Amino acid sequence: RLRLLFLLALCRAGTTAFGRSLSLRGSWRIRSGNGSLELPGRVPGCVHSALFQRGLIQDPFYRFNDLDYRWISLDNWTYSKKFKIPFNISKWQKVNLILEGVDTVAKVLLNSVPIGKTGNMFKRYSFDVTSVVRDVNSLELRFQSPVLYAAQQSKAHSNYSVPPDCPPPVQKGQCHVNFIRKEQSSFGWDWGPSFPTQGIWKDVRIEA
Repeated sequence: RLRLLFLLALCRAGTTAFGRSLSLRGSWRIRSGNGSLELPGRVPGCVHSALFQRGLIQDPFYRFNDLDYRWISLDNWTYSKKFKIPFNISKWQKVNLILEGVDTVAKVLLNSVPIGKTGNMFKRYSFDVTSVVRDVNSLELRFQSPVLYAAQQSKAHSNYSVPPDCPPPVQKGQCHVNFIRKEQSSFGWDWGPSFPTQGIWKDVRIEA
């Protein structure tokens, strides 16, 4: 019986070991909601860091730039990437898209086909893309402004009050942070500015 259990353990390990994985971290494209601004970005990363690295904004932490750059968090940004699968996907029974960390609310499209949504910065997402994936692919994450999303969720929740609506005025933060599963301090805190980011902060990969 011990030998049988040992053989079963080896078989399970072999199944995992012989799977194929392709990381999609690295260079992506980032586009503003109306398409007027498009720039290269990195994954892991966020829109603020991409804009700063390209010289499109100054240091966000300098003087009152946290107030001057509020427009970034109020826009809806899209992350996109074209990639080629370096192995024969037709030989694999199942192919998943794994998102280890997305910040935060986004629609996910592979080859223009909606495959799922994200709404929790701290959650790992796995989407079955077996019927959609090709040898050459286009992946998009269409983000919604976290500030506007939180405000919408607060307005829709009318059964009872969920305080506080907004932080103290002296903090110059954003409102309704308790209606989004996102790093709370990114909406502003007594010790830090308000930068509700959008982006992909952990690995993205294809697993077969």
